[in-house]
Amino acid sequence: MRITVEEALSIYPLSKAKLVAGAGGVGRLIQSVNTMDAPDVIDWISPGELLLTTAYAIKDTPDAFLKLLTKLDERGAAGIGIKLGRYWSEIPQIVLEEADRLNFPILDLPFEFAFSDQMNALFQAEFAKNTQQLHQDLDKQKQLVRFALQKVDFNNLFPMIAGILAQDIVVVSARGQLLYNSCDWPEVELLKGWPWAPQLHRARTEHGWYCRIPLLQDTDCYGYLIVIPDDGPVLPEEEGLLHQAAEILCYHMDHYYDDQQTVAGYQWSAVMERYLQRQITKETFLEQSRSLGSPLVGGGHVCVLTVIESPPGAAPPAPKKLRELLREVNYHPRLSSLESQHLTLEDTLLHVFKVQDTPAEGGSFADMVSQAYLELVHAMPGVPVRSYISRIKPELGAIRDAYEECTEARRISRQLGYDAPVVFFADLEFSYLFSHIPTPVMDRYCQTLLQPLTLKDADYAADMLRTLEAYIACEGQINDVARQLYIHRNTVQYRLEKLSELLGLDLRLTGDLLKAKLLFMFRQLLAQEQG
Repeated sequence: MRITVEEALSIYPLSKAKLVAGAGGVGRLIQSVNTMDAPDVIDWISPGELLLTTAYAIKDTPDAFLKLLTKLDERGAAGIGIKLGRYWSEIPQIVLEEADRLNFPILDLPFEFAFSDQMNALFQAEFAKNTQQLHQDLDKQKQLVRFALQKVDFNNLFPMIAGILAQDIVVVSARGQLLYNSCDWPEVELLKGWPWAPQLHRARTEHGWYCRIPLLQDTDCYGYLIVIPDDGPVLPEEEGLLHQAAEILCYHMDHYYDDQQTVAGYQWSAVMERYLQRQITKETFLEQSRSLGSPLVGGGHVCVLTVIESPPGAAPPAPKKLRELLREVNYHPRLSSLESQHLTLEDTLLHVFKVQDTPAEGGSFADMVSQAYLELVHAMPGVPVRSYISRIKPELGAIRDAYEECTEARRISRQLGYDAPVVFFADLEFSYLFSHIPTPVMDRYCQTLLQPLTLKDADYAADMLRTLEAYIACEGQINDVARQLYIHRNTVQYRLEKLSELLGLDLRLTGDLLKAKLLFMFRQLLAQEQG
């Protein structure tokens, strides 16, 4: 039995009873009903029990009545109902005051009804309540089964589950992000104790009860479903329904990001792949994109090629890893709000994002995307994720150029040994252009420019070159060069003046600075080729 004292007082004939004290405890839960007049009644009382009695064992002894009341409260009883008129004409005032202090309900039972009538009425009400709950749970289970068998719009997935369960729910990703929240609890309370163990957890906070269920598929945890009941804890008989809802959620979350989740998405991915492989013309690609309703039509876009770099000779990443990577991108709070489409190409993942005019965080759109991908890399520790970002393109037809920029950024990064997790093609554009210059031309340029320095001592020449390279890398900031090389700024200025004399360069002029920059870029490309 699970019924509150307040609910019991609405059930006939107990509705004829009067609540004479302990009104603050009407929310106590009645789990069983007992009737007893033996002197040792307290030895048989269980938590949640409502005791019906004539109080014969303590007649005419208010102190004994007071002691019984205290013991019942200590045992966690739900309340006491007394039939007045035979052994007690009224309940002593001292007992009523103590009951009010303890918030322990005392009921004045109707004399004309037997205890069995009142107990039977409570059991009948509980039976009717359980039967109704059973029908409701069965109906919810049917709805969950129908839900599992149909294609679902992911945007409505969580509200539909909450509607079927008729409870507030919270869905948390495997990275601790709130994917959905229909309750009014503060976020800090919902995520308290993060990270959590992937196991069932029930608890009570100052805001109420909750039940947390991990979303597990095999050994992978996709997140957590938190169910917040309207009143009281989740009952053991309700847990099966919640586990079923969690299984369905896990299934849909796993398959939502599959390339073939929607026919239109699959078709557009196929069209884009054919266009990138130069199997269809630009006009055909744009026409088919419009007919498929691609959200990228109209406006600028940027491509991001994300890969899980494998060591030389190692097998490419498993599709499961790419799916996990895709899930992280689409769970990211900023990236998930952008209009985008994706394509899996061999062992890489290509995302095309539609450019927003003004990112909510301020700054440029490209910087926002770069920061988001840096956060994504940090969310997957131990996984060698690299992302390559193209220039922003003005229209969808330039997607092939954007993709080629991403692949070139990857190639050049490998060639030059860059290990940054996020790389802009724009930062490597000079290297891309100069990689097409013949090796003899680059070698002759370097030898000609450095010829005066080669006549000097080797250590002296190395220090001078290191200073010049740092000067260019720090964009002419003397103090930054000094900090980087751990030397005094006057030493930096002296070396730069000597270099200008030796190499015939005026480092205050843009043209001469460009010559010096070309020198180091060529040296880097030559060293890579020789390595």
